[in-house]
Amino acid sequence: MALLLTTNERLEPQFPNLKWWGDQHFELHQSKAWQFGSMMLRLTRGLQEWRLEYYRPQFQYDYEQQWHSIQDVNFAFPQPVHVERYMFRETHNTFQLLPRLADRSVVIRPVDPIYIPAGQRGTLYISTPLWISGYVQAQKEPLFDIPVIQPKDTWFGPDHRTGDMCYATSVDGRTELKLLRPRAFRAVTPIDFHNVSSHQLRFDRMNVPVPALPLFYSESTGRLWTSQIKVLYEGSDRPSRIKIENRTPPLAGEVVYVHPPRAPGGALFNMFDSFF
Repeated sequence: MALLLTTNERLEPQFPNLKWWGDQHFELHQSKAWQFGSMMLRLTRGLQEWRLEYYRPQFQYDYEQQWHSIQDVNFAFPQPVHVERYMFRETHNTFQLLPRLADRSVVIRPVDPIYIPAGQRGTLYISTPLWISGYVQAQKEPLFDIPVIQPKDTWFGPDHRTGDMCYATSVDGRTELKLLRPRAFRAVTPIDFHNVSSHQLRFDRMNVPVPALPLFYSESTGRLWTSQIKVLYEGSDRPSRIKIENRTPPLAGEVVYVHPPRAPGGALFNMFDSFF
């Protein structure tokens, strides 16, 4: 019996090419277009402007991790389409697409609660969503900076007056890297936990300060990585001690530096909402 595949399944080979970023070269008045997950994006180089058009559906899902170039660049966008134009004295022929981490902290909610018994330590591999940013002509700031998949907003803090607006995402959280599926629009963050208290630690959600993390690419693993975060838990009567490692994660292997932190030295307080 013949097996019918959806478009996404046809676009997802066993070992997909996850590297969608890099330099793009444009002739004058040339357009290029891509589909990133369910988002469609087109760039056009004019004599004195760059034009960005993109569409994202009302509902997007984390499993939409495939991408491809759109050959027919004159396609008609679904509605509503977002259009942005950037004026220059003259345009150059190179446009750089880069991944970036989220512009707010990301609240990770494990699908199943995670426990760390007293005196134990371990590493949890989680992933957070990526943004697409566009750079031209030695501009320090990107022309655009948009999420591939628009995450949901969530409030993180002890009450409605104290805290921060963050993004929310559900993750499996893996203790073995090989069990964490490589995804084109998510970056891996290893979090090393050490419970030196006298009781078992449980957490239901965790606030990951991704604006304070740099972004790397490891060709050997085919993944985007951040620095490792170390968490030392000494008991419910003391705040957890949190450290961002200034070296790349050991399992990442040889890496290429992709992007500096959005907010180096950003606040790391309240990384955890509650311990039970």
